[in-house]
Amino acid sequence: MDVIKELQNSRFFVRPLPKQTAEAMAYVPYQNAGALYAPEQALVKGTLFPELDKPFVPTGWKGGAKDE
Repeated sequence: MDVIKELQNSRFFVRPLPKQTAEAMAYVPYQNAGALYAPEQALVKGTLFPELDKPFVPTGWKGGAKDE
């Protein structure tokens, strides 16, 4: 039984963003169940969810370009 697929097909699945959005409104997408790290890997990564595993951008970098 694939739990993730069951959740995505259930009544508990939420669209990441509303069907209609208004201009000049900030939206934070809902996080639905997806792939999960194994418990040992999650401890190393600091998160159970691969979608939240983002690279660290060190100080000295702003707006995607390195300060010179």
